[in-house]
Amino acid sequence: MSRALLLLVVPACLFAVQPTWASQPDFHLQVVPAIVYKVDDPGNTRTSSFVFDIAVICSTDCTLSPISASVELSNAGSPVERQDWTTEMLAKIKSIRYRIEPNTPLASPTRAFTLPEAFDVRFYFRHPQALAIDSVAVRLTVADAKGHRAEQTLKVPIQYYQQKTTLIVPFRGHGIVGQDWITNGGHGGFWNAFAIDLDGLDQNDGEISAANENAADAGWGREILAPAAGTVVYARNDVPTNPHPGEEPGDNWYRALHDPVMAYAGNCVIVDHGNSEYSVMMHMQPGSVTLKVGNRVTTGQVIGRLGNSGDATGPHLHYQLQSGPRLFRDEPLPFRFQNVDVPQLSRGTYFVAK
Repeated sequence: MSRALLLLVVPACLFAVQPTWASQPDFHLQVVPAIVYKVDDPGNTRTSSFVFDIAVICSTDCTLSPISASVELSNAGSPVERQDWTTEMLAKIKSIRYRIEPNTPLASPTRAFTLPEAFDVRFYFRHPQALAIDSVAVRLTVADAKGHRAEQTLKVPIQYYQQKTTLIVPFRGHGIVGQDWITNGGHGGFWNAFAIDLDGLDQNDGEISAANENAADAGWGREILAPAAGTVVYARNDVPTNPHPGEEPGDNWYRALHDPVMAYAGNCVIVDHGNSEYSVMMHMQPGSVTLKVGNRVTTGQVIGRLGNSGDATGPHLHYQLQSGPRLFRDEPLPFRFQNVDVPQLSRGTYFVAK
């Protein structure tokens, strides 16, 4: 072959290959939450669990689908376990949690925390504590509408959280835990992953009556207490009571309220304890919150009364610890209370807060 002909052929080959390379989907992976904490499971299981979402962030074409994934769990750099996920398996855990859709409710927390995602997949892991898993590497392959494929890998550190603030249960007396942590099949958002719902009970661990009204709940109106000393960084007091247990408010209920997304939390107080730990108390009775932003509170100080406001199906207190003052945005934190005999308050646990 002559030198002139060779010079013509090589650029032509490069030109022919280029469209295939350029047509690969352009995306990257993001873990939600940004810091993944593992927790020891309740009971004598000697297992620990952690949950995270991998969001597929797209710059232009967001019509992407998961094809396959490999997940490698490690301890100190040594692989402990490897999982291979097929297209069919990924379809079962695929969702769109962080993108606003036409049918996204007016008061949805998604409106406070959004990502330009094509989709996300949620991974849940429970393993023996002895394995001491401290990282997970996720390699995900996706395809666009034309079948073009690409893959990205993300390494996710896994760690325990060391609580700094001594906390008490935010009310006194008998109670039971409703929803608990995401690792135990409880709350399902990233922002409330370590939240618990506390329902007050009478001295016999029961309710006042079976009537379908708020006042029939033994916890209705119980004093809500500051779980530790700190400074109030958020307080809301104007969200109406949901009239009947079992009925969640819809868009029309929230539309008339100021800042419908924050109204999702009902009447709410957030307290800064320092050390990047903030307590959130939600769903209190309207008119019961007398605190203002900037007020200092002491441990056990009354901050409101247990109610049924915001995204609640009945009277209870929603409590969570988080890393910052921004509800629905800042990192959720695992926690323990000091004034109960139960080491970890999990769903269905009865307790007496002293």
